Amino acid sequence: MPLNNEIIIFEYFTSLQKLNYNLNDKIFKEAQKLLDLLVKYFCLNKNIKKIHVIRNSKLPQTKNKKIIYHLTSPKKKLEIILNSIKTKKLILLAPESHKINIKLMKILGKKFELLNSDLIVSEIFSSKKKTFEHLNKKKIPTLSIIKKIKKSHDSEVYISKPIYGAGSEKVKLIRSTDIKEINKNLIIQKFYKGTKGSFSMLCNKRDFVILSCNKQLVEIKDRKVFQTGLVVGGLENARKKIHCLAKKIVSNFSGLFGFIGVDILLDEGTWYIVEVNSRFTSSLIGLEKAYGKEIIKRITNFYLNKKIEKTCIKLRTEFRVRFH
Repeated sequence: MPLNNEIIIFEYFTSLQKLNYNLNDKIFKEAQKLLDLLVKYFCLNKNIKKIHVIRNSKLPQTKNKKIIYHLTSPKKKLEIILNSIKTKKLILLAPESHKINIKLMKILGKKFELLNSDLIVSEIFSSKKKTFEHLNKKKIPTLSIIKKIKKSHDSEVYISKPIYGAGSEKVKLIRSTDIKEINKNLIIQKFYKGTKGSFSMLCNKRDFVILSCNKQLVEIKDRKVFQTGLVVGGLENARKKIHCLAKKIVSNFSGLFGFIGVDILLDEGTWYIVEVNSRFTSSLIGLEKAYGKEIIKRITNFYLNKKIEKTCIKLRTEFRVRFH
């Protein structure tokens, strides 16, 4: 059986040898849901013969003749499992927190063909600080980072984020009076009340196609900012402007590869890039419901042949996804 019809899916949280239940449960559940859905979609592709899934032995498994589970446990090291798999194509799902994704890419890249963005752009977009610096340098509209806050601006509301963090992790609202000095591990940006959204795309070098245009659902509680979900297809009316943004990103960062999720914000008629996630994001969860099965087939085919189907798939219905 040809190995090029096999693929490995390695999701960091669910593959831990020892499950740490002190992890943020919401993040863990979201990671598990995303992995299970991705495996399901690859199983539906007739061209894929085997899917190797690395998973902790305590977690549930999906029964399918295409799936081969490689189970980790405190007694079975991940290194031994990886050395036992002959297939070379691997999709890595790992958070930007503490540079986990970068550390794993450097290790796994020595043995496998990573079906991910290259290390250079991954290092840029894993850091919110580097993201701003590089986008700003390329004159791509993005949200500025504030280096110094004037104490006289008491009424101004800012948002504080970890430089390396995934999703809404430790994102807080603050005022100038709350800040004694800017923590070197955080970035500070002005808080905007404008429309918050995202889009997903497939990329290979400087070729790309927009998959979905989404509206984000955000809540603020006790000054903490949470993305509670999204409306997949909720920003289709802005697709043309989003396409222009995507083109600027892809033409300047040719190392982007595969499924890419981009967070955006509309303020006073201008769309700004907030973050670029060079990996699968939770927008995958609502894609099939919103755009139909064809869009899933295109994604899984891409990971086999690296070819981008450019024909636009029209929105069937907006689909609301709740994370928790």
